[in-house]
Amino acid sequence: MGKLDNKIILIAGGSGNVGEGVVPVFLKKGATVIVPSRRKESLEKLAQSLGDLATDKYIPMVGNIGTLEGAEKLKNEIVEKFGHLDGVLVSLGGWWTGNKPLTEVDLATWEQYLNSNLTSHFLCAKTFLPLLAKNPGSTYTLLGGTAAELPLANVSPVGITAAGQLMMAKIVMEEMKGSGVRINEVIIQGMVKTKVMEAYSEPNWITPQQIGEFTSWLASDEAEMIRDSILHINQK
Repeated sequence: MGKLDNKIILIAGGSGNVGEGVVPVFLKKGATVIVPSRRKESLEKLAQSLGDLATDKYIPMVGNIGTLEGAEKLKNEIVEKFGHLDGVLVSLGGWWTGNKPLTEVDLATWEQYLNSNLTSHFLCAKTFLPLLAKNPGSTYTLLGGTAAELPLANVSPVGITAAGQLMMAKIVMEEMKGSGVRINEVIIQGMVKTKVMEAYSEPNWITPQQIGEFTSWLASDEAEMIRDSILHINQK
């Protein structure tokens, strides 16, 4: 028996650099894992990397979670297919390598990261938290990074949106007390050894698999006492 047997989990961003290492962990724990993506090719690539784990418990769904219409359509498809959700893991957004001070960031870049790193989290919470509230004991976990708490120079589009995401998490924790949904944010303190960064990585970097182990535990009934918390995964 796996810790997540019979649980239906949506991993938003599951085909991304971190997500592709997290998804197989959830599958190994027994979960049925829904992964949305705008690009069918990304879902097919993830299926190839999953190998034998790409069974009927891997549920790829083509859709755009970055728009309200797309998120609602995805929610309706999930409800039609499964009737409910047991958990959502949100791994959305990306890093910025522009290396410029705030005063030199152009408006197009600012708006791009506001949408991809913060508005996407708003849409995910707005769409799926009410659905989870119908299923007491469900979980909603957000992944964040060091930039949410530590002011880092020359990465303002990432740092400011990460801080906004953290405050969003704290606000929904307050607003949904008593709903039965266990909401937590996991802040990854340090570099992550994704496939993209593997050639540059150091031995102490955090792996997506380690993130998957921790977040899959959070999604399990074993962690039912963990709620409304800001948790940290640190480099060795």
